[in-house]
Amino acid sequence: MSNASSKSILHDATPSWNGYNYQGKVGLYVCLVNILNEGRAGVDLSAFDTFLDEHHIEYEWIEDFAIKRGEDYLSLHQVKHKGENKFKDHVEAIATILHRKNGVLPDTDIFKYFTFRSKKKGDSAAEKEKLKAEITKFMLVNDKGLLDSNWKANIQSANIEYRSNLTKCITDFESLSQKIFSISTTYFHTADEVEPPLESITNIAGIPSHLIPNLVQPMSLSCQQVFLSFDNSKVYKLALSDDALNLELDTLIKELLALFHPGEAFSGEDIKLYKTALCALIDQNLVIRHKHIRDKQDNHLPYLQRTKPSISFNEIVQELKKTYRVQDAAYWNQVCRENFEKAYKEQLDELYDDIKYSTSDEDIEEYHHYIARLESVRINIIDNYFPSECVSFLRKIYPHTIKNTNIREFYEAISEPQKIKSVFLDFIQEVKKPSGKLTLACKNDIFEFQPSCIDFNFTRGRRKDRAIDTVRKGLADNYGNQSFILSNVDYIVVNSTDAEDVIPAGIEKITQVESYEHTNSNLKSSDKITQQKEVSFMDSRKALGEING
Repeated sequence: MSNASSKSILHDATPSWNGYNYQGKVGLYVCLVNILNEGRAGVDLSAFDTFLDEHHIEYEWIEDFAIKRGEDYLSLHQVKHKGENKFKDHVEAIATILHRKNGVLPDTDIFKYFTFRSKKKGDSAAEKEKLKAEITKFMLVNDKGLLDSNWKANIQSANIEYRSNLTKCITDFESLSQKIFSISTTYFHTADEVEPPLESITNIAGIPSHLIPNLVQPMSLSCQQVFLSFDNSKVYKLALSDDALNLELDTLIKELLALFHPGEAFSGEDIKLYKTALCALIDQNLVIRHKHIRDKQDNHLPYLQRTKPSISFNEIVQELKKTYRVQDAAYWNQVCRENFEKAYKEQLDELYDDIKYSTSDEDIEEYHHYIARLESVRINIIDNYFPSECVSFLRKIYPHTIKNTNIREFYEAISEPQKIKSVFLDFIQEVKKPSGKLTLACKNDIFEFQPSCIDFNFTRGRRKDRAIDTVRKGLADNYGNQSFILSNVDYIVVNSTDAEDVIPAGIEKITQVESYEHTNSNLKSSDKITQQKEVSFMDSRKALGEING
Protein backbone atom coordinates (compact mmCIF):
# COMPACT_ATOMS: atom_id res chain seq x y z
CA MET A 1 0.00 0.00 0.00
CA SER A 2 1.09 3.60 -0.50
CA ASN A 3 2.09 5.79 2.40
CA ALA A 4 -1.29 7.56 2.37
CA SER A 5 -3.25 4.31 2.54
CA SER A 6 -1.25 3.22 5.58
CA LYS A 7 -2.71 6.10 7.57
CA SER A 8 -5.52 5.32 9.96
CA ILE A 9 -9.00 6.38 8.91
CA LEU A 10 -9.32 7.69 12.48
CA HIS A 11 -6.84 10.06 14.05
CA ASP A 12 -6.48 12.04 17.24
CA ALA A 13 -4.30 15.16 17.27
CA THR A 14 -5.68 16.54 20.51
CA PRO A 15 -2.40 16.74 22.49
CA SER A 16 -0.93 19.24 20.03
CA TRP A 17 -4.10 21.09 19.18
CA ASN A 18 -4.85 24.62 20.32
CA GLY A 19 -8.62 25.33 20.45
CA TYR A 20 -8.11 28.99 19.48
CA ASN A 21 -6.20 28.30 16.27
CA TYR A 22 -7.16 28.31 12.64
CA GLN A 23 -8.62 24.82 12.53
CA GLY A 24 -10.93 25.43 15.47
CA LYS A 25 -12.20 28.64 13.90
CA VAL A 26 -12.79 27.00 10.51
CA GLY A 27 -14.95 24.44 12.31
CA LEU A 28 -16.85 27.25 14.02
CA TYR A 29 -17.30 29.01 10.65
CA VAL A 30 -18.84 25.85 9.13
CA CYS A 31 -21.21 25.47 12.10
CA LEU A 32 -22.35 29.11 11.89
CA VAL A 33 -22.96 28.86 8.13
CA ASN A 34 -25.24 25.87 8.70
CA ILE A 35 -27.03 27.46 11.66
CA LEU A 36 -27.63 30.71 9.76
CA ASN A 37 -28.95 28.90 6.68
CA GLU A 38 -31.45 27.04 8.84
CA GLY A 39 -32.23 30.05 11.06
CA ARG A 40 -33.27 32.24 8.15
CA ALA A 41 -36.41 30.14 7.81
CA GLY A 42 -37.35 31.15 11.35
CA VAL A 43 -35.55 30.77 14.68
CA ASP A 44 -38.84 30.35 16.49
CA LEU A 45 -39.88 27.29 14.50
CA SER A 46 -39.82 23.85 16.12
CA ALA A 47 -37.92 22.63 13.05
CA PHE A 48 -35.04 24.96 13.99
CA ASP A 49 -34.91 23.58 17.54
CA THR A 50 -34.89 20.04 16.14
CA PHE A 51 -32.08 20.98 13.75
CA LEU A 52 -29.99 22.38 16.62
CA ASP A 53 -30.52 19.30 18.77
CA GLU A 54 -29.64 16.87 15.99
CA HIS A 55 -26.53 18.53 14.53
CA HIS A 56 -23.07 18.74 16.09
CA ILE A 57 -19.39 19.06 15.24
CA GLU A 58 -16.80 16.40 16.09
CA TYR A 59 -13.15 17.55 16.10
CA GLU A 60 -10.10 15.45 15.27
CA TRP A 61 -11.40 11.95 14.86
CA ILE A 62 -12.70 10.92 11.43
CA GLU A 63 -11.13 14.07 9.99
CA ASP A 64 -9.83 17.40 11.25
CA PHE A 65 -13.51 17.93 11.98
CA ALA A 66 -16.81 16.50 10.85
CA ILE A 67 -20.43 17.68 10.86
CA LYS A 68 -22.85 15.05 12.13
CA ARG A 69 -26.60 14.60 12.37
CA GLY A 70 -27.11 12.24 15.24
CA GLU A 71 -24.69 9.39 14.55
CA ASP A 72 -24.58 10.07 10.80
CA TYR A 73 -21.66 11.94 9.24
CA LEU A 74 -22.83 14.59 6.78
CA SER A 75 -19.51 16.17 5.81
CA LEU A 76 -15.82 15.70 6.54
CA HIS A 77 -13.41 18.63 6.64
CA GLN A 78 -9.65 18.69 6.27
CA VAL A 79 -7.80 21.90 7.17
CA LYS A 80 -4.37 23.09 6.03
CA HIS A 81 -3.15 26.38 7.46
CA LYS A 82 0.51 26.69 6.56
CA GLY A 83 2.24 25.43 3.45
CA GLU A 84 2.41 25.80 -0.32
CA ASN A 85 -0.63 26.36 -2.50
CA LYS A 86 -0.18 24.23 -5.60
CA PHE A 87 -2.36 21.15 -5.99
CA LYS A 88 0.77 18.96 -6.00
CA ASP A 89 1.72 20.28 -2.55
CA HIS A 90 -1.37 18.60 -1.11
CA VAL A 91 -1.14 15.28 -2.93
CA GLU A 92 -0.49 13.18 0.18
CA ALA A 93 -3.50 14.64 2.02
CA ILE A 94 -5.72 14.26 -1.07
CA ALA A 95 -4.55 10.67 -1.60
CA THR A 96 -5.50 9.89 2.00
CA ILE A 97 -8.99 11.32 1.39
CA LEU A 98 -9.40 9.22 -1.77
CA HIS A 99 -8.27 6.05 -0.01
CA ARG A 100 -10.83 6.65 2.73
CA LYS A 101 -13.68 7.47 0.36
CA ASN A 102 -13.01 4.36 -1.71
CA GLY A 103 -12.74 1.98 1.22
CA VAL A 104 -9.02 1.19 1.40
CA LEU A 105 -8.36 -0.55 4.73
CA PRO A 106 -5.14 0.87 6.28
CA ASP A 107 -2.60 -1.45 7.92
CA THR A 108 -2.57 0.76 11.02
CA ASP A 109 -6.28 0.13 11.66
CA ILE A 110 -5.85 -3.63 11.26
CA PHE A 111 -3.01 -3.62 13.79
CA LYS A 112 -5.23 -1.84 16.35
CA TYR A 113 -7.23 -5.08 16.68
CA PHE A 114 -4.18 -7.15 17.66
CA THR A 115 -1.69 -7.22 20.53
CA PHE A 116 1.86 -7.82 19.38
CA ARG A 117 4.24 -9.05 22.06
CA SER A 118 7.96 -8.98 21.43
CA LYS A 119 10.80 -10.52 23.38
CA LYS A 120 13.47 -8.91 21.27
CA LYS A 121 13.79 -6.07 18.78
CA GLY A 122 12.04 -6.80 15.50
CA ASP A 123 9.56 -9.35 16.85
CA SER A 124 6.62 -6.97 16.59
CA ALA A 125 7.46 -5.96 13.01
CA ALA A 126 7.79 -9.61 12.04
CA GLU A 127 4.37 -10.41 13.52
CA LYS A 128 2.82 -7.55 11.58
CA GLU A 129 4.34 -8.76 8.33
CA LYS A 130 3.06 -12.26 9.05
CA LEU A 131 -0.45 -10.87 9.57
CA LYS A 132 -0.30 -8.87 6.32
CA ALA A 133 0.83 -11.98 4.45
CA GLU A 134 -2.18 -13.84 5.85
CA ILE A 135 -4.52 -11.10 4.59
CA THR A 136 -2.98 -11.28 1.10
CA LYS A 137 -2.80 -15.09 0.98
CA PHE A 138 -6.49 -15.58 1.71
CA MET A 139 -7.61 -12.69 -0.50
CA LEU A 140 -9.26 -10.58 2.15
CA VAL A 141 -8.02 -7.44 0.40
CA ASN A 142 -7.44 -7.17 -3.34
CA ASP A 143 -4.44 -5.75 -5.16
CA LYS A 144 -5.97 -2.25 -5.01
CA GLY A 145 -6.15 -2.33 -1.21
CA LEU A 146 -9.94 -2.73 -1.29
CA LEU A 147 -11.88 -5.37 0.57
CA ASP A 148 -12.42 -8.44 -1.59
CA SER A 149 -16.11 -8.96 -2.33
CA ASN A 150 -15.80 -12.55 -1.03
CA TRP A 151 -13.85 -11.72 2.11
CA LYS A 152 -16.48 -13.24 4.43
CA ALA A 153 -16.08 -16.64 2.76
CA ASN A 154 -12.32 -16.34 2.29
CA ILE A 155 -11.67 -15.51 5.93
CA GLN A 156 -12.89 -18.97 6.97
CA SER A 157 -9.65 -20.36 5.55
CA ALA A 158 -7.43 -17.91 7.46
CA ASN A 159 -5.34 -18.95 10.44
CA ILE A 160 -7.63 -19.42 13.42
CA GLU A 161 -5.41 -17.23 15.63
CA TYR A 162 -6.18 -14.25 13.37
CA ARG A 163 -9.69 -15.10 12.19
CA SER A 164 -11.82 -13.65 14.99
CA ASN A 165 -9.98 -10.31 15.24
CA LEU A 166 -9.77 -9.89 11.47
CA THR A 167 -13.49 -10.55 11.14
CA LYS A 168 -14.25 -7.93 13.78
CA CYS A 169 -11.87 -5.39 12.21
CA ILE A 170 -13.16 -5.80 8.65
CA THR A 171 -16.82 -5.81 9.75
CA ASP A 172 -16.30 -2.58 11.70
CA PHE A 173 -14.39 -1.03 8.80
CA GLU A 174 -17.06 -1.99 6.27
CA SER A 175 -19.77 -0.50 8.47
CA LEU A 176 -17.77 2.69 9.02
CA SER A 177 -17.04 3.09 5.31
CA GLN A 178 -20.68 2.66 4.36
CA LYS A 179 -21.86 5.03 7.10
CA ILE A 180 -19.29 7.75 6.51
CA PHE A 181 -16.90 7.77 3.59
CA SER A 182 -19.08 6.52 0.76
CA ILE A 183 -21.91 9.00 1.43
CA SER A 184 -20.35 12.12 2.98
CA THR A 185 -18.87 15.14 1.22
CA THR A 186 -15.28 16.12 1.95
CA TYR A 187 -14.17 19.76 2.00
CA PHE A 188 -10.52 20.81 1.87
CA HIS A 189 -10.01 24.14 3.69
CA THR A 190 -6.86 26.21 3.18
CA ALA A 191 -5.61 29.64 4.22
CA ASP A 192 -4.89 30.54 0.58
CA GLU A 193 -6.37 29.59 -2.77
CA VAL A 194 -5.11 26.23 -4.03
CA GLU A 195 -3.93 26.49 -7.62
CA PRO A 196 -5.75 23.96 -9.83
CA PRO A 197 -3.68 21.15 -11.33
CA LEU A 198 -2.11 21.73 -14.73
CA GLU A 199 -2.78 18.18 -15.91
CA SER A 200 -5.29 15.41 -15.32
CA ILE A 201 -5.34 14.48 -11.63
CA THR A 202 -4.99 10.79 -12.53
CA ASN A 203 -1.58 11.54 -14.08
CA ILE A 204 -0.16 13.21 -10.96
CA ALA A 205 2.40 11.16 -9.03
CA GLY A 206 1.10 10.04 -5.63
CA ILE A 207 -2.58 10.09 -6.60
CA PRO A 208 -4.18 6.60 -6.49
CA SER A 209 -5.46 6.91 -10.08
CA HIS A 210 -6.85 3.36 -10.04
CA LEU A 211 -9.48 4.56 -7.54
CA ILE A 212 -10.71 7.44 -9.75
CA PRO A 213 -10.61 6.15 -13.35
CA ASN A 214 -13.59 8.11 -14.69
CA LEU A 215 -13.40 11.71 -13.50
CA VAL A 216 -16.11 13.87 -15.07
CA GLN A 217 -13.66 16.78 -15.13
CA PRO A 218 -10.04 15.57 -15.32
CA MET A 219 -8.73 18.41 -13.16
CA SER A 220 -11.34 18.28 -10.40
CA LEU A 221 -12.43 15.77 -7.77
CA SER A 222 -15.87 17.32 -7.31
CA CYS A 223 -17.57 14.29 -8.94
CA GLN A 224 -16.03 12.29 -6.07
CA GLN A 225 -17.64 14.74 -3.62
CA VAL A 226 -14.22 16.16 -2.74
CA PHE A 227 -14.01 19.95 -3.00
CA LEU A 228 -10.99 22.27 -2.97
CA SER A 229 -11.06 26.06 -3.25
CA PHE A 230 -10.76 26.11 -7.06
CA ASP A 231 -13.99 24.06 -7.30
CA ASN A 232 -15.94 27.14 -6.16
CA SER A 233 -18.11 25.34 -3.62
CA LYS A 234 -21.51 26.97 -3.19
CA VAL A 235 -21.66 25.89 0.45
CA TYR A 236 -18.46 27.22 2.06
CA LYS A 237 -15.58 29.55 1.27
CA LEU A 238 -12.72 27.04 1.25
CA ALA A 239 -9.82 29.51 1.06
CA LEU A 240 -9.77 31.88 4.03
CA SER A 241 -6.74 33.65 5.46
CA ASP A 242 -6.66 34.31 9.21
CA ASP A 243 -7.98 37.83 8.68
CA ALA A 244 -10.62 36.75 6.17
CA LEU A 245 -11.76 33.95 8.49
CA ASN A 246 -12.18 36.38 11.38
CA LEU A 247 -14.19 38.71 9.16
CA GLU A 248 -16.43 35.81 8.08
CA LEU A 249 -16.98 34.86 11.73
CA ASP A 250 -17.80 38.45 12.64
CA THR A 251 -20.30 38.71 9.78
CA LEU A 252 -21.99 35.41 10.62
CA ILE A 253 -22.19 36.25 14.33
CA LYS A 254 -23.66 39.67 13.55
CA GLU A 255 -26.35 38.15 11.31
CA LEU A 256 -27.23 35.50 13.89
CA LEU A 257 -27.40 38.05 16.71
CA ALA A 258 -29.90 40.02 14.61
CA LEU A 259 -32.08 36.89 14.49
CA PHE A 260 -31.81 36.10 18.20
CA HIS A 261 -31.96 39.72 19.47
CA PRO A 262 -34.28 41.54 17.01
CA GLY A 263 -34.21 45.30 17.16
CA GLU A 264 -30.91 45.49 19.05
CA ALA A 265 -27.65 46.88 17.66
CA PHE A 266 -24.27 45.24 18.32
CA SER A 267 -20.90 46.96 18.13
CA GLY A 268 -17.67 45.42 16.88
CA GLU A 269 -16.55 44.99 20.49
CA ASP A 270 -19.78 43.16 21.32
CA ILE A 271 -19.22 40.75 18.45
CA LYS A 272 -15.65 40.07 19.59
CA LEU A 273 -16.97 39.00 22.99
CA TYR A 274 -19.43 36.58 21.42
CA LYS A 275 -16.67 35.18 19.23
CA THR A 276 -14.51 34.65 22.31
CA ALA A 277 -17.38 32.86 24.02
CA LEU A 278 -17.83 30.55 21.02
CA CYS A 279 -14.12 29.78 20.85
CA ALA A 280 -14.35 28.91 24.55
CA LEU A 281 -16.71 26.06 23.60
CA ILE A 282 -13.93 24.63 21.44
CA ASP A 283 -11.47 24.94 24.31
CA GLN A 284 -13.84 23.12 26.64
CA ASN A 285 -14.26 20.37 24.06
CA LEU A 286 -10.47 20.09 23.96
CA VAL A 287 -10.34 19.56 27.74
CA ILE A 288 -13.16 17.00 27.64
CA ARG A 289 -11.35 15.13 24.88
CA HIS A 290 -8.11 15.13 26.90
CA LYS A 291 -10.01 13.65 29.83
CA HIS A 292 -11.64 11.17 27.47
CA ILE A 293 -8.20 10.01 26.31
CA ARG A 294 -6.56 10.18 29.73
CA ASP A 295 -9.31 8.11 31.37
CA LYS A 296 -9.46 5.69 28.41
CA GLN A 297 -13.23 6.07 28.43
CA ASP A 298 -13.87 4.22 25.16
CA ASN A 299 -11.06 1.67 25.29
CA HIS A 300 -13.61 -1.08 25.90
CA LEU A 301 -14.95 -0.48 22.37
CA PRO A 302 -13.32 -1.88 19.22
CA TYR A 303 -11.14 0.84 17.67
CA LEU A 304 -13.30 1.54 14.62
CA GLN A 305 -16.48 1.78 16.70
CA ARG A 306 -15.20 4.67 18.82
CA THR A 307 -16.34 8.30 18.61
CA LYS A 308 -15.24 11.47 20.41
CA PRO A 309 -17.10 14.13 22.44
CA SER A 310 -18.67 16.73 20.17
CA ILE A 311 -20.20 20.22 20.37
CA SER A 312 -23.90 20.47 19.58
CA PHE A 313 -25.24 23.32 17.47
CA ASN A 314 -27.61 24.01 20.35
CA GLU A 315 -24.65 24.86 22.62
CA ILE A 316 -23.41 27.36 20.04
CA VAL A 317 -26.80 29.04 19.77
CA GLN A 318 -27.18 29.25 23.55
CA GLU A 319 -24.00 31.36 23.68
CA LEU A 320 -25.38 33.66 20.99
CA LYS A 321 -28.63 34.09 22.89
CA LYS A 322 -26.81 35.41 25.96
CA THR A 323 -26.32 39.11 26.63
CA TYR A 324 -22.69 40.13 27.09
CA ARG A 325 -23.12 43.91 26.93
CA VAL A 326 -24.20 44.35 30.53
CA GLN A 327 -20.95 45.08 32.33
CA ASP A 328 -21.39 42.41 34.96
CA ALA A 329 -19.03 39.61 36.07
CA ALA A 330 -19.79 37.52 32.96
CA TYR A 331 -19.01 40.49 30.70
CA TRP A 332 -15.65 41.21 32.31
CA ASN A 333 -14.78 37.52 32.36
CA GLN A 334 -15.23 37.48 28.58
CA VAL A 335 -13.13 40.65 28.15
CA CYS A 336 -10.33 39.06 30.17
CA ARG A 337 -10.66 35.80 28.29
CA GLU A 338 -10.37 37.60 24.96
CA ASN A 339 -7.21 39.43 26.07
CA PHE A 340 -5.60 36.25 27.39
CA GLU A 341 -6.40 34.43 24.14
CA LYS A 342 -4.92 37.35 22.20
CA ALA A 343 -1.70 37.10 24.20
CA TYR A 344 -1.50 33.34 23.80
CA LYS A 345 -2.10 33.44 20.05
CA GLU A 346 0.47 36.22 19.59
CA GLN A 347 3.00 34.18 21.58
CA LEU A 348 2.53 31.19 19.27
CA ASP A 349 2.70 33.38 16.16
CA GLU A 350 5.89 35.07 17.37
CA LEU A 351 7.53 31.72 18.10
CA TYR A 352 6.61 30.48 14.64
CA ASP A 353 7.89 33.66 12.97
CA ASP A 354 11.22 33.17 14.76
CA ILE A 355 11.84 29.76 13.20
CA LYS A 356 9.82 29.59 9.98
CA TYR A 357 12.89 30.23 7.82
CA SER A 358 15.36 28.41 10.05
CA THR A 359 17.27 25.39 8.69
CA SER A 360 18.58 24.49 12.15
CA ASP A 361 17.25 21.24 13.59
CA GLU A 362 18.02 22.55 17.07
CA ASP A 363 15.90 25.68 16.53
CA ILE A 364 12.97 23.64 15.24
CA GLU A 365 13.24 21.14 18.10
CA GLU A 366 13.33 23.99 20.62
CA TYR A 367 10.24 25.51 18.97
CA HIS A 368 8.31 22.25 19.40
CA HIS A 369 9.40 22.04 23.05
CA TYR A 370 8.14 25.59 23.66
CA ILE A 371 4.77 24.84 22.06
CA ALA A 372 4.35 21.62 24.05
CA ARG A 373 5.14 23.38 27.35
CA LEU A 374 2.78 26.28 26.65
CA GLU A 375 0.01 23.92 25.59
CA SER A 376 0.40 21.80 28.74
CA VAL A 377 -0.10 24.82 30.99
CA ARG A 378 -2.89 26.22 28.82
CA ILE A 379 -4.85 22.97 29.06
CA ASN A 380 -4.50 23.07 32.84
CA ILE A 381 -5.75 26.68 32.88
CA ILE A 382 -8.74 25.80 30.68
CA ASP A 383 -9.53 22.77 32.82
CA ASN A 384 -9.38 24.64 36.14
CA TYR A 385 -10.42 28.22 35.38
CA PHE A 386 -12.24 28.53 32.04
CA PRO A 387 -14.80 29.39 30.87
CA SER A 388 -16.23 31.24 33.91
CA GLU A 389 -13.18 31.75 36.17
CA CYS A 390 -10.79 33.54 33.83
CA VAL A 391 -10.60 36.54 36.19
CA SER A 392 -9.72 34.25 39.09
CA PHE A 393 -6.78 32.84 37.10
CA LEU A 394 -5.52 36.26 36.01
CA ARG A 395 -5.60 37.55 39.59
CA LYS A 396 -3.17 34.76 40.47
CA ILE A 397 -0.64 35.90 37.90
CA TYR A 398 -1.36 39.54 38.86
CA PRO A 399 -1.59 38.91 42.63
CA HIS A 400 -0.63 42.50 43.47
CA THR A 401 -3.28 44.32 41.42
CA ILE A 402 -5.97 45.89 43.59
CA LYS A 403 -9.60 46.03 42.49
CA ASN A 404 -10.46 49.71 42.80
CA THR A 405 -13.42 51.87 41.86
CA ASN A 406 -12.31 52.11 38.22
CA ILE A 407 -13.52 48.66 37.18
CA ARG A 408 -12.48 48.91 33.53
CA GLU A 409 -8.95 49.97 34.50
CA PHE A 410 -8.65 46.99 36.85
CA TYR A 411 -9.78 44.37 34.34
CA GLU A 412 -7.63 45.84 31.60
CA ALA A 413 -4.64 45.80 33.96
CA ILE A 414 -4.92 42.10 34.85
CA SER A 415 -5.38 41.04 31.21
CA GLU A 416 -2.80 43.24 29.50
CA PRO A 417 -1.49 40.97 26.70
CA GLN A 418 2.08 42.32 26.51
CA LYS A 419 2.98 41.39 30.11
CA ILE A 420 1.18 38.06 29.87
CA LYS A 421 3.51 37.31 26.95
CA SER A 422 6.77 38.87 28.06
CA VAL A 423 6.69 37.78 31.71
CA PHE A 424 4.34 34.83 32.25
CA LEU A 425 4.40 32.94 28.92
CA ASP A 426 8.10 33.59 28.24
CA PHE A 427 8.86 31.97 31.59
CA ILE A 428 6.44 29.05 31.15
CA GLN A 429 7.87 28.03 27.79
CA GLU A 430 11.33 27.61 29.35
CA VAL A 431 10.18 25.20 32.09
CA LYS A 432 11.40 21.80 30.91
CA LYS A 433 8.88 19.66 32.79
CA PRO A 434 5.52 21.40 33.28
CA SER A 435 3.85 20.34 36.53
CA GLY A 436 0.33 20.25 35.14
CA LYS A 437 -0.67 22.99 37.60
CA LEU A 438 -0.08 26.71 38.04
CA THR A 439 2.67 26.42 40.66
CA LEU A 440 6.02 24.75 40.07
CA ALA A 441 8.41 22.95 42.42
CA CYS A 442 12.19 23.08 42.21
CA LYS A 443 14.02 19.93 41.15
CA ASN A 444 14.47 18.53 44.68
CA ASP A 445 10.97 19.65 45.80
CA ILE A 446 12.29 21.95 48.53
CA PHE A 447 10.56 25.13 47.32
CA GLU A 448 7.37 26.05 45.43
CA PHE A 449 7.24 28.79 42.77
CA GLN A 450 4.27 30.80 41.49
CA PRO A 451 4.72 32.43 38.05
CA SER A 452 3.42 35.97 37.68
CA CYS A 453 3.27 38.99 35.37
CA ILE A 454 5.24 41.17 37.81
CA ASP A 455 7.99 43.17 36.11
CA PHE A 456 10.87 44.89 37.95
CA ASN A 457 13.04 45.15 34.85
CA PHE A 458 13.88 48.89 34.98
CA THR A 459 17.24 50.38 34.05
CA ARG A 460 16.97 53.10 36.71
CA GLY A 461 17.25 51.89 40.28
CA ARG A 462 14.70 54.44 41.49
CA ARG A 463 12.06 53.09 39.09
CA LYS A 464 12.75 49.55 40.19
CA ASP A 465 12.48 50.44 43.88
CA ARG A 466 9.18 52.23 43.32
CA ALA A 467 7.83 49.26 41.39
CA ILE A 468 8.84 46.87 44.20
CA ASP A 469 7.15 49.08 46.81
CA THR A 470 3.96 49.32 44.73
CA VAL A 471 3.79 45.54 44.27
CA ARG A 472 4.50 44.90 47.97
CA LYS A 473 1.67 47.25 48.93
CA GLY A 474 -0.71 45.54 46.51
CA LEU A 475 0.20 42.09 47.84
CA ALA A 476 -0.27 43.28 51.42
CA ASP A 477 -3.65 44.88 50.67
CA ASN A 478 -4.89 41.75 48.88
CA TYR A 479 -3.39 39.54 51.60
CA GLY A 480 -5.62 41.14 54.20
CA ASN A 481 -8.71 40.41 52.15
CA GLN A 482 -8.13 37.44 49.87
CA SER A 483 -4.60 36.45 48.97
CA PHE A 484 -3.94 35.47 45.38
CA ILE A 485 -0.71 33.78 46.34
CA LEU A 486 -1.38 30.05 46.45
CA SER A 487 -0.72 28.02 49.57
CA ASN A 488 2.79 26.63 50.16
CA VAL A 489 4.37 29.09 47.69
CA ASP A 490 7.89 30.21 48.67
CA TYR A 491 8.79 32.39 45.68
CA ILE A 492 6.86 34.60 43.26
CA VAL A 493 8.58 34.49 39.87
CA VAL A 494 9.16 37.97 38.40
CA ASN A 495 11.16 39.71 35.69
CA SER A 496 13.99 41.68 37.22
CA THR A 497 17.20 43.42 36.25
CA ASP A 498 19.60 41.07 38.04
CA ALA A 499 19.48 37.35 37.19
CA GLU A 500 20.28 36.57 40.85
CA ASP A 501 17.62 38.81 42.37
CA VAL A 502 15.79 37.44 45.40
CA ILE A 503 13.74 40.22 47.02
CA PRO A 504 11.47 40.02 50.11
CA ALA A 505 7.82 40.32 49.05
CA GLY A 506 6.61 41.65 52.41
CA ILE A 507 4.01 38.90 53.00
CA GLU A 508 4.10 35.66 54.95
CA LYS A 509 3.89 32.25 53.38
CA ILE A 510 0.50 30.52 53.58
CA THR A 511 1.33 26.99 54.67
CA GLN A 512 -1.19 24.18 54.70
CA VAL A 513 0.06 21.25 56.78
CA GLU A 514 -1.67 18.31 58.35
CA SER A 515 -1.72 17.71 62.11
CA TYR A 516 1.52 16.49 63.70
CA GLU A 517 -0.10 13.05 64.13
CA HIS A 518 -0.77 12.79 60.38
CA THR A 519 2.14 14.65 58.83
CA ASN A 520 2.31 14.05 55.07
CA SER A 521 5.68 12.66 54.12
CA ASN A 522 5.30 14.26 50.67
CA LEU A 523 5.35 17.80 52.05
CA LYS A 524 8.24 19.99 50.92
CA SER A 525 10.86 20.79 53.54
CA SER A 526 9.89 24.45 53.41
CA ASP A 527 6.28 23.54 54.30
CA LYS A 528 7.35 21.76 57.47
CA ILE A 529 8.89 24.86 59.03
CA THR A 530 6.62 25.82 61.90
CA GLN A 531 7.71 29.43 62.34
CA GLN A 532 6.43 32.18 60.07
CA LYS A 533 8.29 32.38 56.76
CA GLU A 534 8.32 35.27 54.32
CA VAL A 535 7.58 34.89 50.62
CA SER A 536 10.16 36.41 48.24
CA PHE A 537 10.31 37.55 44.64
CA MET A 538 12.80 35.64 42.50
CA ASP A 539 14.07 36.59 39.06
CA SER A 540 12.75 34.24 36.38
CA ARG A 541 16.26 33.21 35.27
CA LYS A 542 17.27 32.14 38.75
CA ALA A 543 13.89 30.41 39.20
CA LEU A 544 14.42 28.44 35.98
CA GLY A 545 17.79 27.30 37.30
CA GLU A 546 16.13 26.04 40.47
CA ILE A 547 13.20 24.37 38.68
CA ASN A 548 15.03 22.83 35.72
CA GLY A 549 18.08 21.90 37.77
